[in-house]
Amino acid sequence: MSIDFDIVAQATPALLQGLKVTATVSMVGIPLGILAGTVAAYMADSASRPLRMLALGYVELVRNIPFLILVYLSFFGLPKLGLLVSAFGIAIGATAFYTGGYFCEILRAALRSVPRGQVRAALSLGMTGWQVQRHVVVPQIFGFLIPPSVSLTIMMFKDSAVFSVMSLPELTYQSNLMTADTFAYLEVLTTTALIYWGCSAVFDAFGHAMETRVRRWSHR
Repeated sequence: MSIDFDIVAQATPALLQGLKVTATVSMVGIPLGILAGTVAAYMADSASRPLRMLALGYVELVRNIPFLILVYLSFFGLPKLGLLVSAFGIAIGATAFYTGGYFCEILRAALRSVPRGQVRAALSLGMTGWQVQRHVVVPQIFGFLIPPSVSLTIMMFKDSAVFSVMSLPELTYQSNLMTADTFAYLEVLTTTALIYWGCSAVFDAFGHAMETRVRRWSHR
């Protein structure tokens, strides 16, 4: 068995075009999801019962519905409701929705790692709720958030492969087209896997660098 490097060279430009779409969906959808997850985390820990129920219901929805089913529901269900959204828009929305549910739980765990006594002491000194978060809570949880957030980012980046079912021209979709044209499954799929691995390794290295920087800053 030999590897045809001519096919690898032929497939690489198309795969890199797909990577651009995958990267764009991830770069827009994941930050939106982190924002949604932050709002949901504070709602889940608020004193308002309706807000808590709404946030916890959102998390349970994300936990218990497979990502692929959510994508199918969005792609086929939204037109039935009169909402015409492009495959690209659905990809960003689904990525944000799913990321938000998981980040909500990550942030809630981080918030609970800060002793309640510190928050009460800061409030008793006259700090506002925003000042407590800014000067007491966030500096302590930032280092805690980095490892699970990096893992979540890598997971969502790789899970973007499911958007190929909507014919969104992302990395896996381009890989499918190339294998259908050339029948060179080993060459094309190995190149695709290496691209996913390389990008995930970059995310991982960035997370380690951030973690090291935060650790040094916290020991000053």
